[in-house]
Amino acid sequence: MKMKFVLAALPLMAAVSAWADDAAGNADMIKRGEYLAIAGDCTACHTAPGADKTAKFGGGYPLASPFGVIYGTNISSDKEFGIGSWSDDEFVRAVREGVGKDGQQLYPAMPYDSFTKMKREDVLAIKAYLMSQPAVHSAGPETDLSFPFNQRWGMRVWKMFNFDKGELKNDPSKSADWNRGAYLVDALEHCGTCHTPRTLTMGMDTDKAFSGGDLGSWVAFNITPDKNAGIGTWSQQDLVTYLKTGFVPGKASASGAMSEAIEHSLQHLSDSDLNAIATYIRSVPAVGDDKQTKPRDQWGQKNQDVYPLRAAGQTIDQSAAALFNASCAACHGKGGEGSGEGFHAYPSLFSHTSIGSYDSRNQVSVILNGVQRHMDKGEIMMPSFANQLNDEQIATLSNYVSTQFGNPAAATVTAKDVAKMRKAADLTYPPKIEEGTQK
Repeated sequence: MKMKFVLAALPLMAAVSAWADDAAGNADMIKRGEYLAIAGDCTACHTAPGADKTAKFGGGYPLASPFGVIYGTNISSDKEFGIGSWSDDEFVRAVREGVGKDGQQLYPAMPYDSFTKMKREDVLAIKAYLMSQPAVHSAGPETDLSFPFNQRWGMRVWKMFNFDKGELKNDPSKSADWNRGAYLVDALEHCGTCHTPRTLTMGMDTDKAFSGGDLGSWVAFNITPDKNAGIGTWSQQDLVTYLKTGFVPGKASASGAMSEAIEHSLQHLSDSDLNAIATYIRSVPAVGDDKQTKPRDQWGQKNQDVYPLRAAGQTIDQSAAALFNASCAACHGKGGEGSGEGFHAYPSLFSHTSIGSYDSRNQVSVILNGVQRHMDKGEIMMPSFANQLNDEQIATLSNYVSTQFGNPAAATVTAKDVAKMRKAADLTYPPKIEEGTQK
């Protein structure tokens, strides 16, 4: 009897063991998918500004494009509004080919021109992670572009010129570290989406890869190894530190979309992956820019005399100096030298890549929007001055900072320029969710 019982129990024990193995394997897949979703920065575009944890991946992030506002979609596990009813093939097709569940063409604000290079198993690991997260039962705002950009079939034509479908393959002549960096930069982190200029058809200009992108009110700087226009003066450790913290004293502090990428994605990557990214980025072809005559982090110097003459025969605009003294000097120092030490230090205004650029847009946008990075070590914050200073004052302040501490070529900002950027900065999450659509 005892032997019969044992023999009868064997199939059940095998089934339990197989279930346990499946559960452990699924848990490992979800964990890996979480890391990959962080590396892909899925949260940034698929979670509405100011949304709490219960609305994560619920969509609604407004992405400004030359053709209008495109809203990130709900990719939570919700079966009605999210991806809860999607098959594996449907999800892979959306991520890697830009085609939705029902066959609709997706706008390339979803960077499938980079994600096409991802491995299928990595895409499915991300899906497993998303499906393990709470469902967000909310439709969110719909993208509604004007004609002809609302004709999604036009994306088929766009793809003919700008979309090279296919998984990224390793280069056997390169190191494992370099190949890992290429996969992270070109596929998962989709760095080229912002940092590569666009062609007339709005595809990435791969002949000038990573040489800088136009983000409207922001500039994604040149990150090629060019010493003047790019990051050729940065060491491996400088770049790793910046990716991890968003701040390298005497070089740069992150703001805008880069700040978001560091907050949501890069700070959470392993040191080995950050080093792999740095290794790859420092190996890409250098692309110069004649307008940038010396490295962006080598402009300006400490100026102790805010109000007196800057040099013989050269007077300082007293109103500009007063604005700087009232708005900036408390944190950045009257001489622009910055204040504090370590993680929470306020950066110097000279030897800073944003202020050493001939393009002032990032500088003006920081004054308008402020900076806020939620980091593992604490919060980094600079207040917005949009409600304290008018357009003329912000233009005056920006030009003063460029002249006193940075690249004088950037001191050309007008009140009209600021007004245009202020309007772009007002882009929020305007459409309200209809009653009954959210649980």
